[in-house]
Amino acid sequence: MPGFTGYISCQKHNLKEEINMFDVIDMNESLLQEEIRIKGPYFYGKVIRNSIKKFTRDKVFCSKGNKCFVLDGVILNKHELFKKYDIQDDSMVSLLETMSFTNPETFYKEFRGTFAGLSIVNNSLYLFTNHIGDKDVFYYMDEDKTLFFATDFEALIKIINRVNGKKFKINKNAAYSLLTHSHVLCNETLFQDVYRLTPGHYLSYSKEIKKIENYFTLNNNPKSISEKEATRKIDLLFKKAVKLAFDKDLEYGYKHLVALSGGLDSRMTTWVAYDLGYKNMLNYTFSQSDYLDQTIPKQITNRLRTEWLFKALDNGTYLYKYFKDSIKISGARSQSSTIAHTLSMVSNINLDKYGLIHTGQLGDVIIGTFYDNGKKSAFTPGAGAYSTKLIDKVDYSIKNAFHIEDMEIFKFYNRGFTGVNTGLKPMYQYTETISPFLDIDFLEFCLSLPLEFRSGHKIYIKWINEYYPDAANFVYEKVKGKINRRTITVKGIPVPWTSIPGAAIKLIRNKLGLKLSTKNHMHPTDYWYKTNPELKKFYHDFYNNNINLITNIELKADCRLLFEGGTASEKDQVITLLGFVNLFDSYIKENI
Repeated sequence: MPGFTGYISCQKHNLKEEINMFDVIDMNESLLQEEIRIKGPYFYGKVIRNSIKKFTRDKVFCSKGNKCFVLDGVILNKHELFKKYDIQDDSMVSLLETMSFTNPETFYKEFRGTFAGLSIVNNSLYLFTNHIGDKDVFYYMDEDKTLFFATDFEALIKIINRVNGKKFKINKNAAYSLLTHSHVLCNETLFQDVYRLTPGHYLSYSKEIKKIENYFTLNNNPKSISEKEATRKIDLLFKKAVKLAFDKDLEYGYKHLVALSGGLDSRMTTWVAYDLGYKNMLNYTFSQSDYLDQTIPKQITNRLRTEWLFKALDNGTYLYKYFKDSIKISGARSQSSTIAHTLSMVSNINLDKYGLIHTGQLGDVIIGTFYDNGKKSAFTPGAGAYSTKLIDKVDYSIKNAFHIEDMEIFKFYNRGFTGVNTGLKPMYQYTETISPFLDIDFLEFCLSLPLEFRSGHKIYIKWINEYYPDAANFVYEKVKGKINRRTITVKGIPVPWTSIPGAAIKLIRNKLGLKLSTKNHMHPTDYWYKTNPELKKFYHDFYNNNINLITNIELKADCRLLFEGGTASEKDQVITLLGFVNLFDSYIKENI
């Protein structure tokens, strides 16, 4: 993934060989590619920039004396911060220098947007990601206390290997997490000793000592508030978040590119933006043809008269066309099928005239809840898993999962901020992406609401009906009905009375295991597996050609169990693991 990579040591003699940056990254004229050499007296090493050529005035890559600043991403509130800190030249470098002077460790916690970065001040290095970690930062420290870091997993592995010849062992726990949750746990990667920096955390490095510190943690303790005040503030904060993001496009002269599906989240991003006057937008949709995720956006864009682009996912051809690229850009931290559909879309659009990709990411669990059936509960092993056949093989700890007390907070960090957000990786190859639901002020407020408001999307539906009633007059794909009708809550999901017969049929089909054979889904993988012989052949050929890369007897047997007796999605989980071992084979110390 574009961003930055590098290595730092407190001892000059630990870095015996000069590294050419194009040994680590591919030369690409469409990216900003440059390097900073750190020559002491406290640190020695190199930082390499490999950033997209968009939103360049929001980014920083500079070295001044013993100081160094690297910032990648977009800072939506930078103009507010310019005023607060009296930055006369509207320079991000000046802003970082000023903010870090008074708060060198966590100055960036005031930023709003998607970002990751590095600073060297006061003889210490600080490596940071944003509050929700959507800009991944990976790191590794070797036996000589040299620190390696990167926003791209493959670039990190390359630079480690190039500097010291290191090869890695497979992280068996991460492998089992991938085979169950469909993604690894929050802080893990598929290589032992290589970690992801926890969302809302930073790494400090000084005098060969590395520490991981927290600057932000989600909290879902409820506060007393009336429904009326809650809906008023939801609308106020959501509009503020939308305005911050869409104004960033206008700042750089870009058109708006906005996701749209049959759900409520992207609908509300689109609708509120349009209502605020941001009408120069292109909505995009990808789905199985003729399903609600196509027909509903078509109706909405016809009503708003916005431009609309639809990409059919029919037959699941993207699953094999974009398989290797999906593993490459994600480090297989999430199964390939959860990445490939987005990659198939954005790689076929000329994004030169468009700015941020605006989504509704995680909206349903932010104004709703991540608790099962809408009821508060403690964490239990397997929470949020897509496959439970191997769930007993996964070990959960604070070190690898960060939070293992509350069910909802666990799911935010280990499913939302890890598995779901890994699906954004293709977008970061070309631009930046923002969801107003993930605006940290909006997110914190919603999680402070009484659970009875969030359960069953009660306050979500109330907000839409009261403030944007026309947006409620379209079918909600999840319940196959309109939310401006009387609803009842079934397992934490609001179901309109008019949709009860369909919901009952759906429940029966699910109980009988019949849901997998239908094409009535955004991406019906099992249906495609049964009807597209090329997809079936791809899965089986890749499995047969690579299963023997797994030499660990237990893990190989479990891969066989899951692939041969599992759903198409479970088969995809298995070949994602095999694809990782295949792709990174030259960096593996001993096959597993």
